[in-house]
Amino acid sequence: MKKIIKKIFNLFNYSLIKKQTLDSLLKDQQTAKEYNFILKYPAEIGAKYVKYKAKSKSQIKQDLFVLSELNFKTNGFFIEFGATDGISMSNTFLLEKEFSWKGILAEPAKCWHEALEKNRIGPIEKDCVWHKTGEALEFQESHSSTLSTIVGFGDEDYHSKNRNNGNQYTVKTISLNDLLLKYNAPEVIDYLSVDTEGSEYIILNSLNFKKYKFRVITVEHNYTEIRDKIQKLLTSKGYRRVHTEHSLFDDWYVLISK
Repeated sequence: MKKIIKKIFNLFNYSLIKKQTLDSLLKDQQTAKEYNFILKYPAEIGAKYVKYKAKSKSQIKQDLFVLSELNFKTNGFFIEFGATDGISMSNTFLLEKEFSWKGILAEPAKCWHEALEKNRIGPIEKDCVWHKTGEALEFQESHSSTLSTIVGFGDEDYHSKNRNNGNQYTVKTISLNDLLLKYNAPEVIDYLSVDTEGSEYIILNSLNFKKYKFRVITVEHNYTEIRDKIQKLLTSKGYRRVHTEHSLFDDWYVLISK
C-alpha cells in the first residue's frame, strides 16, 4: 500500500510530501484503493482525477470514473435515473457543472422534485422509468428517501428494512426507450447511470440496444441476484465490466464493440 501512495505522488511530480500527510493516507484503506485505481490510467488522466476529486458528488466516485474513461470529455450527454435532488450522491452533477455536459434526469419520488428542478438544468422526467410505458405502479417513498423504489423491489438487499416506512402512492411509468425518444436523445450516449433500488435489470432488459449505445454505464446491484443477470445481458450487448474491486455495490461497464 505504501508503494502505491508513493508511486502516485511520484507520478504527479510531487517530490516533497510531509510524513504526516503520507501517514494519514496510509491509514485510509479506501484512499489506497482509489489511488491504485488512478494508476491504471495515463498520468494526465490521474492528475485531473486528483484535481476534481473534491468536487465529486458521487457516492463512490462514479462521476470521476466516467470522466477518466472518456478523457475528461466536455459537452457530453448523460442519462441518470434516479436523480434524487440532483446534487447529493449525483453521478452527473460534476459532469454538468464543470464539463458542460447535458442530459436527461429521471426521478419519480415526489420528495425530490422541487430540489431537483432548482438544482439542475435540462429536462426532468417525473414518470417512473420501467420496462413499459403507461402502467400505474405503487411507489414506496421511504423516510430514507434515497432508498425509495417501486413496491415489490428492493426487498432482497441490505437496505430492505429501511424501506418499510414512509408513503406509498401511484406513479405512471415510461420505458427507457420512450424516455430517450421523448427527449430526442442521441443514439450514442456517453453515460448511462442506473440506480432504481432493485428494478435495474428489468429496465435494461427492455432497452433497444440495437438503436442505442452507451460509452459508459454504471448500474447499482447491491449484491443481489440481479447482478449476474445484468452482467450477462450487458456482456451479450458488447459491454465489458471493469474495476470490480473498486465499484463495490455498483458495476461499471464500458462499450467494447459498436
